[in-house]
Amino acid sequence: MMKLISALLAAVLLAVSPAAAEPKFGDYPTKMYLKGKPVLPKFAGSAAQFKTRIRNGMKSGSNYGGHFSLIEIGCGTSCIFAFLIDGRDGRLVDFPLGGEDNYQLQLQYGIDSTLLQADWMDTSNGKYDTCVRRFYDVGSGNLTKISESTYTIKPSSFCSQ
Repeated sequence: MMKLISALLAAVLLAVSPAAAEPKFGDYPTKMYLKGKPVLPKFAGSAAQFKTRIRNGMKSGSNYGGHFSLIEIGCGTSCIFAFLIDGRDGRLVDFPLGGEDNYQLQLQYGIDSTLLQADWMDTSNGKYDTCVRRFYDVGSGNLTKISESTYTIKPSSFCSQ
């Protein structure tokens, strides 16, 4: 009987405890900054079609995680895709988001943090009232998913950051 009461109490406490806090940019500080000019990538595959946009995007130097250039390119109304390039060696890092699959994609990132926040509308339910918020860390040199959550918005609204 005591075990049953303990199990019920534990279940109630877990049910009312607050959800895990979202990652904070300050908790993912940049450890290495690029000194000098960034190295351009080898323009092959899809990057070859966007040489000018990538070159222009890298001219101002790194903008994410100390030595990365995150270059956002529009692909229509509420549509973007991106290239992520390590400025140390020109390596194209796989960027899994963008295009029609991530409608209204908005990215939040900065030079002093390896954290990236992505918000977009989940169009799979046809209601256009649910957004996805996903966090990534690029500290290892690749984008690593940290967490994901969903939130509801008013129909015909935009996902927010």
